Amino acid sequence: MLLVCIPVIPALVYYAPVLTSLGWHVMHGNAVRYRGLRIEVPLGWIADLSALHDDYPANPQGITLQKAPRTLNLEAHGPELVYINILLPDADHTPQQQAAEWQDLFRTSHPATDFDISEIDTGLPAGTSCLTASARNAKSSVALACISIPGAWLATYAGSQRDVPQFLKVARRLAP
Repeated sequence: MLLVCIPVIPALVYYAPVLTSLGWHVMHGNAVRYRGLRIEVPLGWIADLSALHDDYPANPQGITLQKAPRTLNLEAHGPELVYINILLPDADHTPQQQAAEWQDLFRTSHPATDFDISEIDTGLPAGTSCLTASARNAKSSVALACISIPGAWLATYAGSQRDVPQFLKVARRLAP
């Protein structure tokens, strides 16, 4: 029996990230609720619910989804993150002005000298616009920021180009 367990323990440790993700889904299901939004959490991803304790009505902290690496392989390409928050009514700014400010912040944090920035058509509902930034020296990495005026939410993604469809699926399914 001991001889059987010895090779199993390193395998469990090596695959710990994906096992943690599966455990998260067993405990929480495939979606979380945040400020009236239902946010789907894809398999292989987890939602960081720790910030919800400090989430005050006048100062939403948002919710972060993180893709767990499949293994503890040391050649991981870095975290893949989705951040979702709501847009609060603002007496001084219209929703369109808020959207323009978010887009300006995105462009400022991704300077044109280092990134190719463009507005993309994502198939998201009308009133939703998305910007994408690809680093000129790392085309496999991308950042996206989508803002929905009718839905009153903002969703951002940073990670691999291959998981952009997964992000857009999460954003498409954001619903009250």
